[in-house]
Amino acid sequence: MAFPINHDMHCHTYLSDCSRHPQQTVENILAHAKKHGFKLQCITDHLWDRMAPGASNWYKPQDIEHIKKNLPLPEDDEVRLVFGCETEYCGGDKLGLNAANYDQFDFIVIPPNHFHMKGLVRPHEYTTEEMVADLLVERLEQLSELDLPWHKVGIAHLNCGLTFKEGSNAKVFRLVDEKRYRAVMKKFAELGAGIEINCACFGAGWREEEDAHLRLFRLAKEEGCKFYLATDAHTPEELNCVPERGGLICELLGLDEEDQFILT
Repeated sequence: MAFPINHDMHCHTYLSDCSRHPQQTVENILAHAKKHGFKLQCITDHLWDRMAPGASNWYKPQDIEHIKKNLPLPEDDEVRLVFGCETEYCGGDKLGLNAANYDQFDFIVIPPNHFHMKGLVRPHEYTTEEMVADLLVERLEQLSELDLPWHKVGIAHLNCGLTFKEGSNAKVFRLVDEKRYRAVMKKFAELGAGIEINCACFGAGWREEEDAHLRLFRLAKEEGCKFYLATDAHTPEELNCVPERGGLICELLGLDEEDQFILT
């Protein structure tokens, strides 16, 4: 059976500072999910826990109390609506969510490559595609060593356009060391983490660099990883990218229902 295009596990509301769109409410997101026959919709606003040191000035206001303004989530007979977050990973043990608060969330989205955040996520000295490709694998390796509730953790947007804005993202994806990358993806598969297919990352022109954009997912699939779809939507218009793009991406990757990450 084909990979189910019936969920969105990474989505922002107006509470995320990079959204602030007045129509990007939980109620409107739920209505969109119902319209498209989704079975699962996650709300994952940006978060830096006050109990986790090292927040940037941008992150500081986006704490747990802030994003919990969306609670209680509305209940629905057709769509399972769950409360999650997108926290930040900066290498080593520097995660923007304290272990004491893992249980407050149904799903935890962790990006390894918000490298546009210089000085917080990417050291300033990483200035070439080769260096950034190495940093991406290193961050994945370090992340895999953390003691996390992996059954409800998603590794976000591996082919994110923010990976290396100063150069070629496609070149970065091609330069990722295959042996090291396969090893860490095998570990994520064993841990039970989900690998995100962020449909927002497959925007205009991506098929000109198709092999580069799909490479990291193909290798992850070969190592036994499970996948989920995401819009990463910050506006109502962006909610459409899973229904519009998800089917083609999954077809190109050769995914079927056995490859789906299931949030228990």
